[in-house]
Amino acid sequence: MRGPFPIGCGMPSGPTTGLLLVALASGLAAQELAQETILAARIREHLRGQFGHLPDYTCLENIARFHRQPDLRAKMLPLDVVRLEVLYSGTEEWYGWPGDRVLSEPNPVKFIASGMIGNGLFALFVNNIFLSNAATYTYQGVETVSGRDLVKYEFHVSRLVSRQRISLIHGSGTVGLKGFFWADPRSLDLMRLTVEADEIPPYLPLADMSARLDFAHTRIGESDVLLAQDADLHMAELSGEANYDHFEFTHCSQFHAESKIHFDAAEPSPAEAPGGGGAGQPEEKVPALLMVTVQLTTPIGASDAVGTPVEGRTSGDAMRKGRIAIPDGSKVRGRIRRLEQSGEKGGSSIVGIEFTEIEIGGVATRFYADLVKLDRRGGIQQALSTRVDPPSYPGMRAGELEHITLPEIAGVASFFVPGKTLALPKDFWMVWRTRSVLHGN
Repeated sequence: MRGPFPIGCGMPSGPTTGLLLVALASGLAAQELAQETILAARIREHLRGQFGHLPDYTCLENIARFHRQPDLRAKMLPLDVVRLEVLYSGTEEWYGWPGDRVLSEPNPVKFIASGMIGNGLFALFVNNIFLSNAATYTYQGVETVSGRDLVKYEFHVSRLVSRQRISLIHGSGTVGLKGFFWADPRSLDLMRLTVEADEIPPYLPLADMSARLDFAHTRIGESDVLLAQDADLHMAELSGEANYDHFEFTHCSQFHAESKIHFDAAEPSPAEAPGGGGAGQPEEKVPALLMVTVQLTTPIGASDAVGTPVEGRTSGDAMRKGRIAIPDGSKVRGRIRRLEQSGEKGGSSIVGIEFTEIEIGGVATRFYADLVKLDRRGGIQQALSTRVDPPSYPGMRAGELEHITLPEIAGVASFFVPGKTLALPKDFWMVWRTRSVLHGN
């Protein structure tokens, strides 16, 4: 039963009435349970359609990594920041440095010297929980997340049917999964997913593994698709050693590979495999170190959501060696990446805008730039850090890692907008400095 129910109104008292009320209550509870089960099935079918038919696409993967030594008294300390370009093709992933003409490495561990990094991790979560029939769901009610009322379900995937394998230096093994997911009951879109390792085998020296993923709509070619936009991954070993990674996925675009015909039985080389064709990489046409002012042409308000497309136009010519590199009025496209509204008097909203594409002379190309400054009318302030509260696990108190200053993410502007109601005007301006898509840049 959900909420109060008027019992006994206008009915005589007695044993028969009591039995009638119990039967009525049981019938309503069964009806609610059936509705919740049907909703869970609709959500799963919707997500199968979303995640099961994704186009081949590439994203920039920005990873802020932290590490703690086996000493349980040690603190979690920053390790490094890794930025990779990753191609998603079916169930396969191919990695390279940003700007590489060839994405041919199937495992990102090749790009790091130490610490934790995952490959295929998030795809496996989705496959295990939604695309297979391995998970069981239990309705948990309605919760408000970032100003939206979402339905919450608990899930469990037994180790016997799970495909989640964790590899450590001192052992590897398959684990079960448990956790929660939040979905929009109207659009059926997945908005948030939290996962924990369950049924950890005794031979695997793992104390805890947990992850949180937030999802939003992104434009990939001609398709509007649901993708993970940021994630947190925690892992602690029985020795006390622990790792934490924060992921941001930006600049996602469709991958177009060049078709080739082979008249032999030889295996394709990495350069010819999905992700390896240099012809599929977007050509860099915007020079680096240009100062570009962009004004919004679409206002942003309280009714918008993460993933909503936004557009702007450049203000003034951007010059390069005495020539116009980007003409005045060039169209810039992107989306709302973050939108959190406080709803409190005197509070503020957090807005994130990601620009990924600019149209020059009728040709669309990647917009890859860093925010330099922005319109500060009405007390708008730039957000350069975020608070992260990792869940506690043996030897680490909840909230011990209080603040993480994230690296600046190319093409993303994040800032606070004061006021109870969000209203960002269409002439809001931002100044960007373009950068080249090169390793280490």
